[in-house]
Amino acid sequence: MIDVVIIGGGPAGMSAALVGGRGRKQVLLIDEEKPRNAVTHETHGFLTRDGIKPEVFREKGRRDLLKYPTISIKRGKILSIEKTMEDSFELTTQSRETIHTKNIVLATGVKETLPDVKGIENYYGNSIFSCPFCDGWEMKDRPLVLIAESIQALHVAKLLKNWTDDLIVATNGNTVFDADQKKFLKINNIRLIEERIIELKGAEGELQGVVFESGEEIKRSGGFCTTVLDNKLPFIEQLGLEVNEAGFVITDIMGHTNIKGIYAAGEITGLSQLIVSASQGHMAGAGIIVDSCEAAFQGI
Repeated sequence: MIDVVIIGGGPAGMSAALVGGRGRKQVLLIDEEKPRNAVTHETHGFLTRDGIKPEVFREKGRRDLLKYPTISIKRGKILSIEKTMEDSFELTTQSRETIHTKNIVLATGVKETLPDVKGIENYYGNSIFSCPFCDGWEMKDRPLVLIAESIQALHVAKLLKNWTDDLIVATNGNTVFDADQKKFLKINNIRLIEERIIELKGAEGELQGVVFESGEEIKRSGGFCTTVLDNKLPFIEQLGLEVNEAGFVITDIMGHTNIKGIYAAGEITGLSQLIVSASQGHMAGAGIIVDSCEAAFQGI
């Protein structure tokens, strides 16, 4: 039986694996190799790793992990998790392999859906992004567009004013703002366009302009968009994990969920940047070691 199985090989999963392996636990990290940030050329805000390519970050992380004989990594997908005894779980992979473990760290992250704009995937990760904290510096002082089809639009618009004074908000035919919010945008010199976007113009991933249903074309050299996140994972329901109103798994600071032996870290617990996910993974790994030591200590 394996001490810890970690599902997800991003910053949260790798960080949990490192702490667990250094804590003398046999750790198996299972990853689908389909990271959400695969389209991003650089990641930012991680001290000593600012500007690193996501694939390089993962490569360096795995190199660190595999220095420890207590840690192993496997490519795969978990289809189901069942509690078999009071202190153990049975995992079934897509290849029908069965794995038994005492502890599980859910670090799967979430999947996202881009706005319904034709060709937006050609620019996403190159000149259109979703996180101002991650990519705002690189887009500073440019004429930008915020493509937003949800109520997140106002929040993101406020943030983007920190990096540019030339911002338009496009809702792609959706009604997102009420009258007061529209006034707020106007006062802050943000033009709101509620027409459907017909075309994004550019070359080699670099946005040059946005064409609207009326035929108007507005030159833009970059932008941001709000995305819809899908965090509905089948084994959350299988295990009866508690989630908040947004559907994210509820944990304490040490990554504990409401199910003993199940920990969670990273974006499955709520939106977070790379450095935050890594921190949460570290705490989940530490939580496993602390719980193990408490259970093994005699006479208490």
